[in-house]
Amino acid sequence: MVKNQWSDDELLDAVDAYGGVNKAADALNIPRSTYKDRLKNIKRQAKQESFTIPPLPSDDLPVEEIVSQLTNRFKKRKEAKDARKWIPIDMRNSMPIGLLWLGDPHIDDNYCDWPNLRKHIDIIQENEGIYGCSLGDHQNNWIGRLARLYDHQDTSHKTAWRLVEWLIDNINPLILIGGNHDMWSGAGDPLKWMTGPHSINEDWEARVEVRFPNGRVCRIHAAHDMPGHSQWNPLHAQNKMARFKSNAHLYISGHRHNWALGHIELVEQEMTTWLARARGYKFRDDFALTKGFEQQNFGQAILQVIDPHASDPTGFVHCFADVEQGAEFLDWKRQRVLQQS
Repeated sequence: MVKNQWSDDELLDAVDAYGGVNKAADALNIPRSTYKDRLKNIKRQAKQESFTIPPLPSDDLPVEEIVSQLTNRFKKRKEAKDARKWIPIDMRNSMPIGLLWLGDPHIDDNYCDWPNLRKHIDIIQENEGIYGCSLGDHQNNWIGRLARLYDHQDTSHKTAWRLVEWLIDNINPLILIGGNHDMWSGAGDPLKWMTGPHSINEDWEARVEVRFPNGRVCRIHAAHDMPGHSQWNPLHAQNKMARFKSNAHLYISGHRHNWALGHIELVEQEMTTWLARARGYKFRDDFALTKGFEQQNFGQAILQVIDPHASDPTGFVHCFADVEQGAEFLDWKRQRVLQQS
């Protein structure tokens, strides 16, 4: 009689009784491969039963706790993002102020325009009503295949970070935006640690509301760059944002190493807005040279003057590519308010 199911002991005994695995498999009418697999499992089980290991705790949270944690983390992240839709800056008085928007410094580049950069830093430090702001790309920060470009500059990566720290310390930024070169540092971006709690530090763009005690509010949409391009109009991207996106009194960016200013009226919004692009301080750009782009000489930074006492929209904000002239204009504005008070 042929049995369809054999016990482990019977299979083991059959090997001895019939003089081998193959003979035992044939005698018991079991495929040889099946018989061998059964024997292997029997021996493995016997070995495992020869010792015991106490149960060890898992190094991870129970999955339900992970789900709960991810839910709470999303809520926090959404709350943080919603709070940045328009970041409030509450001024303590209603005096006119200036925001000096530095274009891309590229402070470690061989062709960083140090004379103008230092002049603009001095203007920030010497004028109580002027606050430093930066549009990003504080150093070259070459990574990946671009790291070979360090061979073409005198400043090492280590020294570049020291220069960036010096720059941040000296402009004491109110608003600091990380450009693509800055964001290449990833999650461990040292810029996040160099700025204090008194600074707004955002990657790529920041939308802020400068609020004055007299009730006037100036909205600013600042970004390292904005989407849209026209070879005929360097302010095409800003114009598009002004007409189809947010209602701001200034749209400003850097990134493309050219500059332009424009002041337009938004009829439906019953306001005027400035469109601006800062050239930055990289005086000579090999990429621009080889592509045939113009090497501009001015507009390294843009000074935005905000007058909360302006009687009409056209006087609420003024922008200057000549930073020194803008500082003189702001000083006149502030003196006039003091005289009238």
